[in-house]
Amino acid sequence: MAMTDAERKRRQRQRQKSNGVQTRPFTMDLTQVEREAIYEAADARGFEDRTEYLLRLVYQDRDMSRKENVCSYPECNCPFDKGPDNKCLRGRPNPEDV
Repeated sequence: MAMTDAERKRRQRQRQKSNGVQTRPFTMDLTQVEREAIYEAADARGFEDRTEYLLRLVYQDRDMSRKENVCSYPECNCPFDKGPDNKCLRGRPNPEDV
C-alpha cells in the first residue's frame, strides 16, 4: 500500500529528529547587495549551496577565535599564577588543548 503524503512527512520528521536535525527554518534579513556578495563569493570558491558556504565561514571563525582566546601564561599580565592542576584561573583553555 502506498504511503500518503502525511505519512511520508511524519516519517521524514521522525528521521530528522532521530538524526538531531532541527526542522525550524533559520532566516536572515539581507539586502540585495549582501545577498549578491554571498552568491559571488560562494561561486568563486566552488560552492553550489550557499548555506554550506556560510557554515564554513562560521566554523572557520569559531576555530580562529578559539585559538586566539587561549591562556598565554607566563607572558600574560594576569594577576594570578596557574593553579596546581595547570589550569588558567581566568577560565581560558591551555594552548595544547585547542
